[in-house]
Amino acid sequence: MKIVMNMVRKPFKKGDVIFETSEKSDELYLIHSGQVEIRSREGLLLATLGEGELFGEMASIMGERERTARAVTATTAIIDVIDASTMQRKLGDADPVLRALIRNLTNRLADANQMNEEQWQRLNIYRSLTPDQIQKP
Repeated sequence: MKIVMNMVRKPFKKGDVIFETSEKSDELYLIHSGQVEIRSREGLLLATLGEGELFGEMASIMGERERTARAVTATTAIIDVIDASTMQRKLGDADPVLRALIRNLTNRLADANQMNEEQWQRLNIYRSLTPDQIQKP
C-alpha cells in the first residue's frame, strides 16, 4: 500500500516563528536546509535542529492537540510542512514493535524537556534572590 504524503516545501527567514506554544498541532516539519530552535514555554532552548531533522512530531505521536514548545528559525531555512494525518497513517501501518519504540522515545523526550524546564525555572528563582534571602543549612 502506498501512503500519500501531504507535504509543502516552504521558505523561512531567520527569526520566523514556525509555531507557538499552545497552538493547535496539525502539522509536523522536516528541515530541508537551515536551522530551527525549539524553545520551552518559558524560553529555555531545548534543541537546535538542522538539515534532515524532524520536529513538531511529538504532539502527533502522543495524540496531543496543542504545542508544548515554540519553534523559531535560527537561520534562513527551507522546511517541508507535513500534514499530521500522514504521520498517523505511517505509524498505524508500522510494525507494532517499531510503533512502541517510537512512542516510548517520544515520551522520554517529553519527560526530559519537562524536567529541563523545571530545573531552569528553579535556577531563575535562585538567581533572583540576594545572598541574605537564601536559607543556609
